[in-house]
Amino acid sequence: MNEHITGRLREPFIAECSWRLRLARLIALGVLLGGLLMSSPVLAQDEPPAELTDAYARWRVEVETDPARVLAEAQNAADFGPVEELRQHLVAEAAIAAGRLDVAVDALAWLFDKAQDGTDRFAAGMDRAELLVLLGRADEARAQLEDLGRAEPEGRRADSRHLAARRARLRHDLALAAGQGAAASSYARALLTRYPAEDATRRPGLSVGVGELDDAAKVRRGLALYEAWDYEEARAALEPFADHKEHAATVRWHLADIALNRLRDDPVLAEELYGELAAGRTRHAEAAHYQYARAQMRQERYDDALDTLEAYQARYPRGTWSEAVDYYRGWLPYDHRENERAIQGFEQYIDKRGYRTARSSLVIGFWAWAHIREQQWQKAIEVYERLHRYGNMLVEGKALYWQAYAHLQLEEREQAIARLDRLRQRYPVTYYGMLGEQLRATIEGKDPTASKVWWPPGSGQADDSPRVDIDDLPVARLSAADRERWQKVRWFVALGEPERAREAFLPMRRRVFAVVPADQQRAWIHALGQFVGDYHTMWNEVTGGSISAMPRLPDTSALETVMAYPRAYRQVVEEATSEFELPPELMWGIMRQESRYRPGQISHTDAVGALQMIPATARRIAEELHVDYNVRTFHRPEVGFRFSAFYMRRLLDVFAQRIVLMAGAYNSGPDVIKRWVEKNPGGDFAGLIEEFEYNEGRNYARKVTEHMLRYLYIYEDDAERRGMWLDRMFPLDRAIELPDDVGY
Repeated sequence: MNEHITGRLREPFIAECSWRLRLARLIALGVLLGGLLMSSPVLAQDEPPAELTDAYARWRVEVETDPARVLAEAQNAADFGPVEELRQHLVAEAAIAAGRLDVAVDALAWLFDKAQDGTDRFAAGMDRAELLVLLGRADEARAQLEDLGRAEPEGRRADSRHLAARRARLRHDLALAAGQGAAASSYARALLTRYPAEDATRRPGLSVGVGELDDAAKVRRGLALYEAWDYEEARAALEPFADHKEHAATVRWHLADIALNRLRDDPVLAEELYGELAAGRTRHAEAAHYQYARAQMRQERYDDALDTLEAYQARYPRGTWSEAVDYYRGWLPYDHRENERAIQGFEQYIDKRGYRTARSSLVIGFWAWAHIREQQWQKAIEVYERLHRYGNMLVEGKALYWQAYAHLQLEEREQAIARLDRLRQRYPVTYYGMLGEQLRATIEGKDPTASKVWWPPGSGQADDSPRVDIDDLPVARLSAADRERWQKVRWFVALGEPERAREAFLPMRRRVFAVVPADQQRAWIHALGQFVGDYHTMWNEVTGGSISAMPRLPDTSALETVMAYPRAYRQVVEEATSEFELPPELMWGIMRQESRYRPGQISHTDAVGALQMIPATARRIAEELHVDYNVRTFHRPEVGFRFSAFYMRRLLDVFAQRIVLMAGAYNSGPDVIKRWVEKNPGGDFAGLIEEFEYNEGRNYARKVTEHMLRYLYIYEDDAERRGMWLDRMFPLDRAIELPDDVGY
């Protein structure tokens, strides 16, 4: 084989293959292979024989320590029937670890031919092409690349970028080795401008450097870095073109956004750039005008920001952010504790916008809280009354609690107790319901410690075991194709491959639910959800997709309760939380709020998985845990949950075991929570939470605490353990010492 290409490719390819393929069940050559069309005969058994299950479990463990033995046994094993892809994956993984690349190539060829999912097929083909190069079979590698085509791979955006960059890099290196300089140059430019953040692009040896790109290509590279959330490098790449005659507007818009909203490190620069864009006639003018005001807000120059917003509304009376201007007329003075001015602004907002905007309930809450700050207790009671129209635990619950508090300040004990009675009746075992019990204890001269106050009976008695037996599923009523798919699901589950089981089941789930008796449908949704790990569907079935559903006291004997609050991925959660000495209820609470239990969830900021961790944080944690971070497998609970547990433990320690502060930091960042705590040194803990200026973070912290509270009520029958965590969720003492460096 050409020494130019072997020298260039061998070490990175082996390292990448080893990294990708030797992480046992966490990482396979391709991503999940859900519904495959099998060429082998399907075995008759509903589940694999016990001896195969045992052997497969042993092979998954031993593939790292004794790959040659695993390879020999897997090659000689009987066909895996409906899940033959598992054997082929195992053969490929063991073959690479044992240095038998020729065997791995054959297994990957099987996977490339049989994979039904486009991303899976692409991954297997890409792996095979790289191994063929290492074997000196460049012509076959080129043929494999041709089979892969030129379209973007399907699937998650991170997967698509990763695979497409690998394809382009291999084509580049093959072209370079064959002396095809022009073709190699074309691939190199594509890598630099489309996939600049990918490892395949960063690896040394490209035939074209960044300095050889023209200005337009360099700008495209900077924008691609921005789209890949690599904001530091994007800034460095774009800054030289801020005054470019053709690209200035686009470049300045992105530089301003990085400074204000992404890295959040230079509001002065953002103000300058947005001001220039707002004064121009580009497509960014209106948005830049609004962001110009936000840059002034970030610098605490609220009067300037209000002037800018007034100018915006005059220029764009029906503008996209016109409603936000009305909101900030109250909120900006509110944040600076100019309470009378804030009250006037909030009252004007409601008079103009009414009660049905997305911000109306927030405005009323701030309006009432401004009266609380001014100790205008009766006025606070009257404004909070307006919140009752919204219902729900967090909005009406808040109104009832603070109305009771205000009555108490007015020495109206009976009225306070009446409010608390209503709070207990409507929203027990909720965030404000628990605060209400502590306030009631104070009024009655009792111990207000969270573990000592009233707790409703029935706690810890829930049974979340399936109500129906999976073996009783009326499979005969399914189509022949779905019967085969169901058999694959059962084999995947039995062989300890829940991710593949879930991927195989989800496309057919509605057809399965349609064949079960109508009066047992929820029981089957619950049982099948537990069987394959589909907790989102069961949650959605009983809540209608609302995180605020089921406000009354949970009935621990009801199936609907355990469906609404499932102990999702229980084994993985309990293993991760045990390692880092966390309550599993906390992880379930965060999971419920972040993703509604969906492991494949990816946010607009690229936060990944059921616990929604962004890649930058995951990479830092990977270094501290001394493990690899793989964007293609991080979403799997058995991979990502350990990262999140490590981070939760770190945050709990930083914030002195205060659950609500830790939850806020998980969402908004520890620096933000530290600033919030230090900005509000007075008052009690309940008041501190109300002062948090980030609406999303304030809501998140309270809701996660509420979810955890309900998990404790539903499942925990040990009063001592429950009490320990209640006291950390609702502390009486808010005095904590925070370190200068609160982490990342």
